[in-house]
Amino acid sequence: MIVVEGGVGCGKSELLDTFTEYATEQGAAVLRGMGIRSASDQPLALLRQLLGQVPGWVPSEPGVGEQEFGEALHRLASRSPVVVCVDDAQYGDSRSLHHLLQAAGFTRSARILLVFGDSLHLPRRDPVIKTELLRQSNSLRIRLGPLTKQGTAALLAAQGGDAQDRPLVDRLHFITAGNPLLLRALLEECRPATADSGIADKIEPMEGGLYGQAVLASLYRSGPAALELGHALAVLDEPRAHAILPRLVDQPSALIDQNLQALTAAGMIAGTAFRHQAAVATVLADLAPDRRTALHSWVAVALHSAGYPASVVARHLLKARSAAQPWELIALRNAAEEALAEDDAVLAIDCLELAHEACPDPVQRIEIKMRLALITWRTNPAAAEYRHLPELLSAMRRGELSPTSLGMLGKLLSAHGRIVEAMEVLRLSEDASCDVPRPVPGIHPTIASMWVRYGFHGVDFPDSGQRGGAAQGPASDPGSLVNGSVPGIPLLRKSAEDVLIAAQDWSGSAESFLEMCSLTDSMVAPVCSALKALLYSDQVEAAAQWCAKILDEATRRNIPGWQGVLAVVQGMIALRQGKLEEAVASASMALEVVPERNGSVLVCGTSSILALAYTEMGRYDAAVRLLDQPVSQDWFDSVYWLGYLRARGHFHLATNRSHAALSDFLRIGNLAGSWGIDHPMLVSWRTDAAQAWLQLGEPSQAQQLLDAEVSQEFPGYGRLRGITLRLQAAIAPLTDRVQLLGRAVEEFDAGNDRLELAKALADLSEAHEALGNQTRADLVRRKGRHLAAECGADPLYRRMAAGGRNRMVAADSESGSVRTEPKPGVDLTEAEYRVASLASYGHTNREISQQLYITVSTVEQHLTRIYQKLRITRRQEIPVDL
Repeated sequence: MIVVEGGVGCGKSELLDTFTEYATEQGAAVLRGMGIRSASDQPLALLRQLLGQVPGWVPSEPGVGEQEFGEALHRLASRSPVVVCVDDAQYGDSRSLHHLLQAAGFTRSARILLVFGDSLHLPRRDPVIKTELLRQSNSLRIRLGPLTKQGTAALLAAQGGDAQDRPLVDRLHFITAGNPLLLRALLEECRPATADSGIADKIEPMEGGLYGQAVLASLYRSGPAALELGHALAVLDEPRAHAILPRLVDQPSALIDQNLQALTAAGMIAGTAFRHQAAVATVLADLAPDRRTALHSWVAVALHSAGYPASVVARHLLKARSAAQPWELIALRNAAEEALAEDDAVLAIDCLELAHEACPDPVQRIEIKMRLALITWRTNPAAAEYRHLPELLSAMRRGELSPTSLGMLGKLLSAHGRIVEAMEVLRLSEDASCDVPRPVPGIHPTIASMWVRYGFHGVDFPDSGQRGGAAQGPASDPGSLVNGSVPGIPLLRKSAEDVLIAAQDWSGSAESFLEMCSLTDSMVAPVCSALKALLYSDQVEAAAQWCAKILDEATRRNIPGWQGVLAVVQGMIALRQGKLEEAVASASMALEVVPERNGSVLVCGTSSILALAYTEMGRYDAAVRLLDQPVSQDWFDSVYWLGYLRARGHFHLATNRSHAALSDFLRIGNLAGSWGIDHPMLVSWRTDAAQAWLQLGEPSQAQQLLDAEVSQEFPGYGRLRGITLRLQAAIAPLTDRVQLLGRAVEEFDAGNDRLELAKALADLSEAHEALGNQTRADLVRRKGRHLAAECGADPLYRRMAAGGRNRMVAADSESGSVRTEPKPGVDLTEAEYRVASLASYGHTNREISQQLYITVSTVEQHLTRIYQKLRITRRQEIPVDL
């Protein structure tokens, strides 16, 4: 007697088939039978299968007995050797198997061989039979194990794959554990991938594919108890969760262990989890939806009781859509925070949405909604607005917000730029006993102060009529972040005060904050404010470097909402630098990473950047497509609306619609005044309106606005002073224009605003030309054209090209093509560089000597060495990018 053992799918049936074919070829009579689970309780069902194969046998009466089978078996053995082969013996009926065991005792001299196929570890109706099978002294036990890696390689080669590809062999063996049935199914499903070497990572079976179906079929062959356990394991999907399995299936612990061993031996699981997610998905699909939902609920309870992390428990609560119990709400909220620590905002939002949906407590629902609005910023700032803010605003107006919630809502609104509603929160906070500090009487918060007020409490600002006076110290707030839990906050809080009272430049404090803070949900808005602080204080290069660094972190962490918000700031910085193409790219990226827009104020901001950049580039068709789009009502109450009006006004200026432009600029002034943010650092509407008045031929009106603009100074005033000087030059007598424009050029050059510098150079070249200084005009125009081309400002470039085209062509023909770079190897000293740079702007030797505080003779000596190093003969040939 031979007993062949092995896990499901390990090749027992194939071995029995091969052996019986061989026995038949050798002249033996073969009787084949198979245990059938559905017939295991029918007495003698297996014997009837075997007797039906005896030649010439006709039952003498209905049914059949053990004696009749034995007689027929021995008559057959008298003529030839007999092989009785029974596969899946574990499912055979007890009477048949007992009789076969009795017959085995007489086979030593009767030329009868009994062969049984038996699956390891699977439960059986009569456990005594297995013991009896193995107790026979004339029995041989053959155990079939899974294929080794060498066996896996051999089977791969037989299927046409590369057996020498070790990573591929390892991958195949890992997924199937060497089970031949599963391995063949996997090879067939992934046949294209196994045909080439070096692509082990492409061996990924799919849900419902051949591999998954083979796993499911093996589960069914393993019996109802194993199938029930397999369903539970697929729902659980945890590799080391043996202790909680009794909570999930109605089976004794011993039976659970036996089935786990069977599934492990069959290569389906490792520990308490399936070996591949394709198997998990296929087995889950086999479950009825109601059963699957119930299992997820049971799993959540079991995992929670066993002390598993909230994030693990929450995944099952989400699939069960269940959060009725208090502990479930706590688990969901904790899981959201755990997910955020791993930058998994999608899971965090899912958890909080279910918690909000199931929570019966109105106060808790508002808290959850607040957190949802903040976290949704990570994935989609626009969705954070239209999905969450309306409900929160309604709750505020119904008086349902706690003092803490009022403060949180104020932060959210100011971060979104919704200034009118943020001021509404401030007014309500005055009547509530909350930790939101009240503004000093007579003060409307500016953008910066609103951020400080909401981000870090305890800052009061002096009255606008007291600029330059001492700021009031921060109020004590033991519970706030100001007191040191976030490094750098006191620095930036102080610098915000300094900006408003014009005490000192705040860029250093802003950089200190950026160096010390971490990019988190509560820090994104403050970080953006710090970047704008650098931008407004004319630290444009520092702002650009910090923004690129922080945006890179948001991109690396795959947080699209932060990417969008930071890309808007990057677009603002690029505009200030005169990098129009980069501004378009940044604003376009902000739109690309935000899938849903629905009138978001973020879209208002990006549209403003794009429209202004397109206008400066001369792409009026692109600008008008943006400006002709319907606008959301929410935009009108946002600070981004001011930028939109400014972009539209400049489009009108560029297309000679001066009255429309003036209307937009004056509207900006009215809104800024009513909102309390009419500060030149933030909203320079007066210089814009002055341009419109000049275009309308009203210099006196323009002068009034310019006088008001220069009545106060503040950090970063240099750029605005440069713009004001350029516009004042258009009003001033011709003899004063060169001096005014020269000062404007210096301001723009120091502030790295290349576009405004190019505009000033264009005006300066025309002033020189009007005064008859043609050589200077050509030098300045050449520099301006070069800058305009670098910026991509096509209308400005064409304006300067038209003004000096003939003279530039003549000059170029005399001296060769104009160089735009020093020759390789040129190394100017710092002093020579300063002289060359001023000379390229058209300054005379005497003017250069006065600016650098050196003698005219020294200037001439420097120029001589510059000409020699650059291999040129006159200052007109000095490269424009010096």
